[in-house]
Amino acid sequence: MIKQVKFAQHKKAIVSMMMDMLHLEPQTVDIPVARYIELDDMGVVKPFAWFDGDTIKGIALLFVSPSLRNEVVLDAQTDVIWVKPEYRGNSSEFIDGIRAQLKTIGVSYWYISSRDTAPIDGFLTKNNFEPLERLYFCEV
Repeated sequence: MIKQVKFAQHKKAIVSMMMDMLHLEPQTVDIPVARYIELDDMGVVKPFAWFDGDTIKGIALLFVSPSLRNEVVLDAQTDVIWVKPEYRGNSSEFIDGIRAQLKTIGVSYWYISSRDTAPIDGFLTKNNFEPLERLYFCEV
């Protein structure tokens, strides 16, 4: 079952999965738990969890906002998406469940980036995402 959850109610599991991703980050991470909770309460961040009973198999934190290019379009930008390795074989269930919920709140476009160091391009393409651009970064 995939459902939107409150960050505060599931912060231990969410933060734990975020910590599992630290090897993908180019910089030091200091997860601002209180800020995520605040943004969730404001309706800016939408936390989704994939459940099997009481076990959380995956999490996604999406920022939902009107597009700056066209305010009638509602965008969802992925901050975090993580499925525990043991559940990745059928994780399209997670994507489909999130997509269905985003549709009910009026989201037009859902963006997810893929790291060059740990690409999920194949998974995204399999789940009907299309390549849009490559994201680059530099330290300043």
